Amino acid sequence: MMTLPKTNKFISIIRASGPASAGVRIDGNATCIIGRATDSGLVLEDESVSRRHAVLRIDRGGATIEDATSSLGTLLNGVRLEPNEKTELHDRDVLTIGPWTFIARTTTDEGDSEQEIPQSPPPPADSKDPYQTSASMLLRLRADGTLDRQIGWNDFSKMYGSVIAGFARNAGAKPQEVDDILQDVMLGFFKQSRLFEYDPAKGRFRGYLKRITLNAIRDRYRRKRPSVGLPESYDPPERESELNAAWDREWTEHLLRRALEKVKINIQPKTLEAFERYGVRGEPVASVAKDLDMSEASIRHAKMRVLDQLREEIARMRADEG
Repeated sequence: MMTLPKTNKFISIIRASGPASAGVRIDGNATCIIGRATDSGLVLEDESVSRRHAVLRIDRGGATIEDATSSLGTLLNGVRLEPNEKTELHDRDVLTIGPWTFIARTTTDEGDSEQEIPQSPPPPADSKDPYQTSASMLLRLRADGTLDRQIGWNDFSKMYGSVIAGFARNAGAKPQEVDDILQDVMLGFFKQSRLFEYDPAKGRFRGYLKRITLNAIRDRYRRKRPSVGLPESYDPPERESELNAAWDREWTEHLLRRALEKVKINIQPKTLEAFERYGVRGEPVASVAKDLDMSEASIRHAKMRVLDQLREEIARMRADEG
């Protein structure tokens, strides 16, 4: 992943899901203890959380998170942290502690509503990437050929359907409404695809997709309650910061799924199993090593090898799409 700028001045931890929590923000050179103890900087009252669970820091080098030898572990982007090992935090990383999921923010969302689709070159013909870039996919949607449009539609659904559906659920949509919202977003893209003018100066695809998804949810609320006369700026019934965090969580998890699908093509099955069992599911390293006939050091090395490739792939996708 990309390194945080040295000029970074704050880190916010915002609840995306789980029990109510105010989250925390620290500025400048500061440290925050996260845990069940009442004197923690961020108090999380749940038996699955250790009294001193994790340590959040920010200094001139950026922000870091460290698992403080907690009982049940700390996950960063779905991967368990090694105890007492500082790990860099990046904007929109997903942090999981007990029943809570938080989003790390080092920037604000100012200007998100004005973001457009960035221009990206089509992938090479021999590319093994199963996904199209956002721009080339939408170029298919605006093509004259019916087949090209159908491919663009299918690619869009495959790549972004889970993000839109997950966000709609977090925004309060009922199960029967989620599919309708997804269709509204996709139909909106299909109808407007011929009118798109790419302008990289206006931002990332992530912000554009968030805006049209919110518009689809707002439109559905207005259609449900026409007598109320809801204003155009009406948001679903969530606090704005938590709504943004819900979108960021869905988007980051979407990138993680795509990144893993991409990198696992070049990873040996045994290495991938070691990563998934030890790094993701948190099985004891000794047990995984015995089952796979590997040393404990090799298990840890396998985890870091896959994790490094994931970080590199996620950085590439974030640079392309946001």
